Amino acid sequence: MSRSQVTRRLFKLHSWLGLATGALLLVVSLSGVILLFEPQLDHALNSRLLTVAVPAQPQPSLDGVLRAARQRFPQPAYLRLRRLPEAPNQAVEVSVDQPDHTWTLAYFDPYTARYLGQRNAREHLFGWLLGLHYSLMGGKAGELVVALLGLTLLLSVGTGTVVYRKHLLPVLLFRQRINWKNARTAASGLHRVVGVWALLFNLVMAGSGAWMLRASFLPSTYAAEEDAETQTAAQPPVQVSLDTLTLRATAAVPSLQVQGVVLPRTATDTLVTVSGRLADSPLLGNFSQAVELSASTGRIVRADDVRASGVTERAELVALTLHFGQFGGWLVKLLWTVGGLSPALLSITGFVLWRRRTAPRTRAARRQPAKQLSR
Repeated sequence: MSRSQVTRRLFKLHSWLGLATGALLLVVSLSGVILLFEPQLDHALNSRLLTVAVPAQPQPSLDGVLRAARQRFPQPAYLRLRRLPEAPNQAVEVSVDQPDHTWTLAYFDPYTARYLGQRNAREHLFGWLLGLHYSLMGGKAGELVVALLGLTLLLSVGTGTVVYRKHLLPVLLFRQRINWKNARTAASGLHRVVGVWALLFNLVMAGSGAWMLRASFLPSTYAAEEDAETQTAAQPPVQVSLDTLTLRATAAVPSLQVQGVVLPRTATDTLVTVSGRLADSPLLGNFSQAVELSASTGRIVRADDVRASGVTERAELVALTLHFGQFGGWLVKLLWTVGGLSPALLSITGFVLWRRRTAPRTRAARRQPAKQLSR
């Protein structure tokens, strides 16, 4: 098979991949762009729930929050401190798993332990968007579809790189201009330019997204969901102050910025896990560092520094951080917004090009019967 034949076949595959997945990629990419700004948008839209007044002498207490949460949500509900404040005026978010599998997010003032309100973790705006981004609101089957979309996007980027290989250098050197003469030439130029500039970004997004959902390819994932039993056992108490445990965790890993605390779920669980990010290693991402402590004595059981872990583990953390845009501030969010919109733009321009290629044949086929009648 000649090189031109291979290119034509890859072009056809590239076109059909785009047509088959374009609409779903549009949904996933747009929801991902909105989720980039979740913290800022959520606090702006739900300030009553997420914002607190800072007293003159602030003395936050996680123990007070946990006591208030247990009074509000009695046993056998399972509690964990899902998100701790990143700023003095932010509330503590407590995750509440009920025996009927209802997942609630409750909010408390870290200074007074006052209950501020609650919402369903999956049904509020950003929880719904997260479900849409991860699974298209289709549960485990939806996660499999999104994982396949990631693999499809990888294949689409690969075939597109081969098909448009002659345009890579001209685009990167700004020698490729877009011809705005008509819809076809504009779509063709945009497709090439956007595809080249977003090539690396889409490789990272598609690869990391598929990797995060790799469990959806395992039969055990669905068996575990079907065999899941209702949790009715009472959550065991923690014998040591949570404030003390977090202080010990930050002493063990000085650059740790605590973001959450996972408490024991059953009597067989003996550990409290304090997790967060490392201030001097932002590319490792949120909740990348964990410190495990004894729930009965407060003794540190494990505090392995993630920076000393293997290359594979650190590479996976970096890939996930890049996927979520969890570093670099507003400039990164802006760049990730542009990159995140590229699959949508590529889907639209690709569809326009496909329609332009097939439309002449369609019109010719419609005119053929009229020609035959005129003979």
